[in-house]
Amino acid sequence: MFDKRPDLKLTGLAYVDGQPLVCAECEGGFSLQVYKRGFREVWPAFVSCLSCGHGDDHQVVTNGLVDAALAARTGRRTAEDRDTFTAEWRGIVMTGELVPEFVLDDAVAAAKVLHEQVSTDAKAWWGAKKKQGKAQVKAATETATGAAKKKAGDAVSAAKATALTTAWTLQTGGAGPAAMPKPRRSRCTVKGCRAGMVTISSKVHSATGKTRDVKIPCGVCHRRAT
Repeated sequence: MFDKRPDLKLTGLAYVDGQPLVCAECEGGFSLQVYKRGFREVWPAFVSCLSCGHGDDHQVVTNGLVDAALAARTGRRTAEDRDTFTAEWRGIVMTGELVPEFVLDDAVAAAKVLHEQVSTDAKAWWGAKKKQGKAQVKAATETATGAAKKKAGDAVSAAKATALTTAWTLQTGGAGPAAMPKPRRSRCTVKGCRAGMVTISSKVHSATGKTRDVKIPCGVCHRRAT
């Protein structure tokens, strides 16, 4: 491989007399470099393939054809320009495009693209921030509105309760609900039953064996038990 820079750095397909210029090894033609060898125009140029690394002397592409291509190249002045050539040497025509070399307008175009991208990103960032701020304001507003509605609802409920209390006071004179009368307990039908205790005269219940009055719980009304 040569130490010097290639004379022609091709991009895309180049054509020699209408036939595509390709690598003799891999038949690829999209990344070829051409080197002049020696000082005579009729000597073959060396064609190297960046894809597979193969290179050899070309029988059609000569030093003179390479010089003609260099003389015919359009060059680049703006970022949109392409560096193309159409060269003819001793009846052999070669066309192609060279890898673009850097020009000042490339830096301007790159700066413009970067500026547009930064502007787009900044707009997106500020848009997201505005949406976030709106969402926070909306949430705070809803919270405050909910609290105000709850407070107003509590006030209305208190007012209703006060109004009802006032109306009741005016109608009843402030009296509360009437106490429910306790149901009267029916009298026990057992003779001698008083408050659930029955008095009987008995010797059986006497500790001395003499007849005496003894009070025992009534087995009918059971008042003593309640």
